[in-house]
Amino acid sequence: MSESPQTNDPLDEAFAAYLRSCDAGEIRSREDFLAQFPELAGELKQLMEAADMLGTFTEQKTASHVIDPEGNPSDTIATNAIDHSDPDFDPEVTLPIATRQKGDPGPTLPYDLGGNYLLQEELGRGGMGVVYLAKQRELDRFVAVKMIRSGMLAGNNEVRRFYIEAQATARLSHPGIVGIHHFGQHEGHHFFSMEYIEGTDLQRKINTETLSPKQAARYVRDVARAIHHAHQKGVLHRDLKPANVLIDEQDCVRVTDFGLAKHIDTESSVTGSGAAVGTPHYMAPEQASGHSERVCRQSDVYSLGSILFASVTGRPPIMADTVMQTLVQVIHDPAPSVRSIGTEIPADLETIIAKCLEKPVGKRYKSAEALADELDAFLEGRPIKARPRSRIVKAWHWIEGVPLVAGLMGHRILHASPAHRRFQNAMLLLILLLTPILIAGAFTFYHFYRNAIPGTVRIYGGPEGGEYNDISVEIGNRIARAHGVEDDFSRSNGSWANHNAIVAGEVDLAPMQATSIRGDELGVVAPLFYELLYVLAREDSDIQTMQDLKNCRIAIGPPQSGSYATAMLVLKSLNLLESNQLEEGEWEPLAERKTQLPDAAMICIARNSDLIAKFRNSGRWRIIPIRNGAKISDRHPTLRSQEIQTSEFFDESPTTASIPTIGTTAFLVSSKGASSKLVRASLEALYSDPPLREDLISKSLAIELLGFVAFHPEAQRYFTELLQENRKSVE
Repeated sequence: MSESPQTNDPLDEAFAAYLRSCDAGEIRSREDFLAQFPELAGELKQLMEAADMLGTFTEQKTASHVIDPEGNPSDTIATNAIDHSDPDFDPEVTLPIATRQKGDPGPTLPYDLGGNYLLQEELGRGGMGVVYLAKQRELDRFVAVKMIRSGMLAGNNEVRRFYIEAQATARLSHPGIVGIHHFGQHEGHHFFSMEYIEGTDLQRKINTETLSPKQAARYVRDVARAIHHAHQKGVLHRDLKPANVLIDEQDCVRVTDFGLAKHIDTESSVTGSGAAVGTPHYMAPEQASGHSERVCRQSDVYSLGSILFASVTGRPPIMADTVMQTLVQVIHDPAPSVRSIGTEIPADLETIIAKCLEKPVGKRYKSAEALADELDAFLEGRPIKARPRSRIVKAWHWIEGVPLVAGLMGHRILHASPAHRRFQNAMLLLILLLTPILIAGAFTFYHFYRNAIPGTVRIYGGPEGGEYNDISVEIGNRIARAHGVEDDFSRSNGSWANHNAIVAGEVDLAPMQATSIRGDELGVVAPLFYELLYVLAREDSDIQTMQDLKNCRIAIGPPQSGSYATAMLVLKSLNLLESNQLEEGEWEPLAERKTQLPDAAMICIARNSDLIAKFRNSGRWRIIPIRNGAKISDRHPTLRSQEIQTSEFFDESPTTASIPTIGTTAFLVSSKGASSKLVRASLEALYSDPPLREDLISKSLAIELLGFVAFHPEAQRYFTELLQENRKSVE
């Protein structure tokens, strides 16, 4: 056996020494060997386990010294695998390590294994197993006998993997799968015998000749049929590669080496999640990433696509300098187009291979049988079901290979092609040149969007029967007509409901009482009209003053209305809040006598409103004065002393022309961030002819509120301009 090449890496030298010692039978256990390298023990043990799982390291006595692209031979080799003309060939090949002393070469071939098998020559060996040509005496036939390479020193995982391979293969019965004859143990050696296939393997064929597309498709179709049978029996292969596809003298394929098989039904496996098992160039992305729980039938389909790729191009789809680089590229990089390597490959075959090699599992063929049927269609000249990737998809897959794009998507690119790097450099230069233009354009667009009138102006009113509805509807209509937009009006429960809707961004404009304008989010567009608090007592009650309201049932309106808020402020100021039974609800039923009447009602509403007219016309209410309005307004700046003209409520004033009360102001409000153009359009709608209502607060009076009211910036600008114009006209 030729020795491993020299290296300056201590870890590589130690591992090479381990392999040489194993083959020479000079160590009895891994622990003894690891004790010689205490500083490297951890990393060295990982390499040993990797060799067991991946079969990465191997001897050179394989099929005519032909190895697969990552350096791994198949554990099962067809006849003529040993080249007897090789100068390194030794006819007295020793068996795997058993109970030998140092210097003892152990048993040599031919060797009697348990009386029934006469081992005659070595057919091949891999990272874990050795395969011999043997004569089975009882049946007088040649068989292949596979044994664990480390013999009695085999660890639990090695033995378990060996058992799983035998059990997985034994449960299969298909002409395309190498069958198992017998499983046993002799003098510490675990072994099983299987069919002896005279011929070669697909890897050797790929290396020695160019396969036609139809020949390659036929081979992989037959392998797919065999693998479909395995899947039906609950067995995943997980290590499909050309070296594990034997081709007999009749040019028929036989699948072998189920050493990494996984039982679907029992979750039996020699590895756990996190271990990448298989042959890197041919394993599916979910295997390469170590997610063994995600491995499924489509994982074997991916491997079949990789075999087909290699069969028509002479190389696997993903190739890199190291195993780690290969694993990363298998996980992240899309497989190249098969026609980019072999231009004479039919387009349908390229489409089939591309579907097998899709990264997402769901985009591959649902089963190995579906792949076999598709290859049948190709071989027979019928249309295939798969559709080729569009140019857009192909372009996107190419762009994913750009390091910067891959990084943004969470992918790793270890070695980008020169074309990808040139594209990335050009892209970065373009971004650098365009950034100032893009920033300026974005700022301009944002400024335009922020200041544009919305396509639909959303405006709220108030409770049914209130004054807010009519004025809100007319403002919305005027804005819509003047600017060609839509208006969307909705009633609400009152001022506080409107406040909350504007803060939440659900509405653009809404009227509300001064008592509800709180917080930095709101901006006043303009004052609308004054509202008076009408304190009404039942005509048949003894209530004459505000102090008579103690222990009474008082209606104060909907809980989110301005009436409710104003009534609460006044009652609290007069220490009447806790001594009364307050009733919430709509005003209309009271005005129309559709409910039991309370002792009193407190309604804050505009002068001469229809609602007050209904209360007056019912003949069941009278107005109670609020005589200490100045004291109340001192405590609550949003309230001020007002006078109710008795003619507003009574046809003839019995004693006085007016009744003292408390009043407040209704404002049109938006958010502070509302469009400047929308606010300007609202002001134009308010103050255009004809007037919206007789008691609308004029522009000249609105100017007086500058400095006292939190106007929207555009409204502040509007009224400031008016003030300056008025001063110029006076001068």
